[in-house]
Amino acid sequence: MKVISFTGIFGDSVFADPVWSGKMAFNLTKKERVLNTFNFKPVDRPALYDVVHNLKFIESVYGKTVNSKNAEDAVCCAVAKSLDMVRHFAIPDMLERRIVRDEDGFVYRKEWWTAEILERPFKTVKEARELVKKDIFRIRSAIENRRFCRQAMYNIQLFEDRFDFPEELNSEFERIRNKLDGTVMVAPEQPESCCYIQTRYNVDTFIYLLHDFPELTKELITAHLDYRLFVIDCLPGPEVTPVAFTGTMASGPGGLMFSPDFIFNYLFPSVKKILDRLKEKGYKVIFDFEGDNRKVVDRIVSLGADALTPVEEISGVSIKQLKEKYPGLVLGFVIDSINLLTGGSAKDVAKKTMEVIKMAEDYGGILIGSSGALHEKVPVENALAMINTVKKTRF
Repeated sequence: MKVISFTGIFGDSVFADPVWSGKMAFNLTKKERVLNTFNFKPVDRPALYDVVHNLKFIESVYGKTVNSKNAEDAVCCAVAKSLDMVRHFAIPDMLERRIVRDEDGFVYRKEWWTAEILERPFKTVKEARELVKKDIFRIRSAIENRRFCRQAMYNIQLFEDRFDFPEELNSEFERIRNKLDGTVMVAPEQPESCCYIQTRYNVDTFIYLLHDFPELTKELITAHLDYRLFVIDCLPGPEVTPVAFTGTMASGPGGLMFSPDFIFNYLFPSVKKILDRLKEKGYKVIFDFEGDNRKVVDRIVSLGADALTPVEEISGVSIKQLKEKYPGLVLGFVIDSINLLTGGSAKDVAKKTMEVIKMAEDYGGILIGSSGALHEKVPVENALAMINTVKKTRF
C-alpha cells in the first residue's frame, strides 16, 4: 500500500487530485472500483460508499451556501466529488421543518432528509385493524394499476416518495445519476415487508396485530411483498445501476429486537424473495441489517446477499471476524458514525480509516463509509478525514 502526496483538508482545497510520489499504478473509474470490490478483483484503492445528509458538508464541498435553487446541483456535486457509490439521498430544497398531516391522519415532522411520524390515526389494535384492511385494498389496487402506493412507502423523502408511476421514478433516477460524474447510485431500495409495517404502525402495534389478527396481518405482509416485487420488476436493470439494496428492521446497538426464530420465520422469507428477484435482474445486492447481526449472518449469507451493511463495532461486530468467517461477503458502512465520526478528532478518524484500508487490502471486499450516514452531527473535518484518507491511498 502506498500513500500519495495530497493536500486534502489540510491544504488549500477540500479535495485535491492525488499526485504520485512512487511507482505507476492503474486508476479505475468509480463503477469499475465498485464492481471490482464486489467481484474481489484488484482495485487501486478502496471504494467509498455512503449516504450524505449533512448540509455543512455539502456546502463545504460545493463551495456555496445551499438554497432552494441550487440544492440539487449542490448535493450532486458533493456526492460526485466525495463518493464512488451513494445510497439514496434527498435534495435539500426545503430546509425548514414542516408538520404535515396526510390523507389517513398520520402527522409527520418533515425535514429535508427525513421524516418522523408524530401521530397515528388509531388508538387501539382494533382501530389499527381497520386501517390494515384499507391498506391491503389500496396496495393491491396500486399493483393492479401499476402505480405507486403511499401506504406502502416510508414517506421520508426518498426518491419514490415524489412520484406516482414507476416510469417517472426511472426517468428521474437516470437524470440525477447523469449529474454524479460516474458515482454509482444504488437502485431505489426495497426492504422487506415488515420494515414498512413497523414504521407505519409502530413496532408494538405490529406485534399486537400479528398476535390478535394473525391471518389479516400475514395478508398485509404478503401485499407489501407483492408490491415490492412489482416495483423491482419496474426498476431499470444493471445497465443503469449495477447495485441494489434490501434489508430488514430487526436489531439495534443493544441487540436483536426479535428472536432469531421470529426473524427467520416472519422477516427473512420476504427478504429471500426480494433478493432472488433482484438477483434475477442481474444486480449485486446489499443486505442492510443494523446493530448486532452476529446471530443471523449465517442465514443472510445463505439467502444469497452479496454484501452486508453496516458493520457496527459498538454492537460487538468485528470487521476482521466477519471477513475471516465469510471471506466472500462484501462489507460496507464500516466507520462508526455514532461515536467516532461524531465525537472523535479528525486524526482519530484518519487512524481508524487507515486500519480499515489495511483490512481492505488484506481481505478485499470492503466498501468504506460511515456506519449510519454522514449526518448533521458529523463535523465536516471528520467526514473529510475519512474520505481523504481513502482517496490518498493506493494499493
